[in-house]
Amino acid sequence: MNEIVITGSTGVIGQRAVRELLAAGHGVTGVTRSARGRERLASLGAGADDADVFDEASLRRAFDGADAVVNLLTHIPGADRMADPSAWEENDRIRTEASATIARAARAAGVRRLVQESIAFVYADGGDAWLDEDAPVAGGGVTTTALTAERNARELFDGDTVVLRFGLFMGLDSGFTRAALETARDGDSAAVGPPGAFRPMLWLEDAAAAVAAAMRAPAGTYNVADADPATNAEIDAALAAAAGVGALRPQAPQDGPLARSQRVSSRRLRELGGWAPQVRAATDLWDRIAA
Repeated sequence: MNEIVITGSTGVIGQRAVRELLAAGHGVTGVTRSARGRERLASLGAGADDADVFDEASLRRAFDGADAVVNLLTHIPGADRMADPSAWEENDRIRTEASATIARAARAAGVRRLVQESIAFVYADGGDAWLDEDAPVAGGGVTTTALTAERNARELFDGDTVVLRFGLFMGLDSGFTRAALETARDGDSAAVGPPGAFRPMLWLEDAAAAVAAAMRAPAGTYNVADADPATNAEIDAALAAAAGVGALRPQAPQDGPLARSQRVSSRRLRELGGWAPQVRAATDLWDRIAA
């Protein structure tokens, strides 16, 4: 059993990760500054610690005695504000400043393992080719600060570092999922890339299981997405069927990370961490969520 401290423990992935880690027999404490967060963690059976994620001394105290720290902090804006660069300022600050503070505090506290959340959209356009964790990254847009968080975790922490590059989250409490369904009901596609582009996606429950797998996998970087990534055309077909409409109208061509074709392979985490996604989130969940 490991003692694990999680930052971002009350978010959509954090809460699920707490349950997975507790079920695996680990001791879990979540970092939260709100009474609601403490109540939520208590209801899950986890401990709570009031610490400031931008203050190293505060975090060092919270991390004291921990075997591992898991950083799942994000602040993703709502779907209606995602196109506004200013809406991402808090998320960028978390990925740059907080990730650095967490890595330094974990090192000072003598933590053995640091798990850092990242995203699978950091890769350059790969067309139809499979992209493993050694494929070239391009960053750009909101993915640039995700790469900064990865670098902070690797360079400012001296223990075992595990980076999890998650696909686009699918689930009832995923903002993207709700927005894509509403857009589909109006007959429009939410895809910003061409129909043949691959889009890495991931069920929220599978993402949490990957966090638990990160406790047993060797240090390194791991893609975490559907085993068989779908194209935008496949996703739109599943969305249209779930929404009860005909073929979806495509968006005008756009640039940026989400428009790239990224057929990411999660083989490494399956082989080294024993993790496997339970569903193909890109196509198999829309009917259930729409219902």
